[in-house]
Amino acid sequence: MVQVKNVTISIIIPCLNEASFLENTIKNCLRLPGNFEVIVVDGGSSDNTLSIAKKFDNIQIYTTGKGRATQMNYGAGKANGNILLFLHADTLLPENAYKLITQQLQKSEYVGGSFRLKIDKHHPFLNLYSWCSRFSMEFFTYGDHAIFIKKEVFISIKGFKNISFMEDIEIQHRLRKRGKFKKVKDYVLTSGRRFEKNGTFKQLTLDVILVFLYNLTIHPNHLKRFYSDHS
Repeated sequence: MVQVKNVTISIIIPCLNEASFLENTIKNCLRLPGNFEVIVVDGGSSDNTLSIAKKFDNIQIYTTGKGRATQMNYGAGKANGNILLFLHADTLLPENAYKLITQQLQKSEYVGGSFRLKIDKHHPFLNLYSWCSRFSMEFFTYGDHAIFIKKEVFISIKGFKNISFMEDIEIQHRLRKRGKFKKVKDYVLTSGRRFEKNGTFKQLTLDVILVFLYNLTIHPNHLKRFYSDHS
């Protein structure tokens, strides 16, 4: 396994109608110390997501069909970095992201990892959810935790499966067979919009049920209709 040192991290941001959040997320990425490239992959937005992305000269912008797995795989194919970091458009990375990621992935036994999660909405259940995000287990690790993967490993497992939902959990099954996948000791900050719209308890309960059903081998295409990223 190639050692990771002084490398480029490719930040891949899949988007669909993210005009309210994308600008802050890109600015956050561009301010971070370290060697990053930023890749925005739009899935056919009907708002001004693309026009916001085009305000930045020093990022790559692509369009694909809908589907987060499709968008992330496409972005990975355009990436020049040794490490791929998949970032939701409403999520902000911590200042020390580069150092944490590269230090972990210098160790040959590690194939990837993610961050812990904080939500910009205060609620006792969300505080508990955030606390649980420190555990490096599939049940407590999702796409909004900013998953990062060595590019060579991502290529070797053929990337995300082309499924409409749960692609973030599915890929972990395969990654964890290749080596260690662990949380770093810092947090990304993500939007609590889903919880604001649907109600915190209702949304958390739905999330847990859907993950449980997925682990019972119910196909994600059947589960997707009960869930929306912006619901």
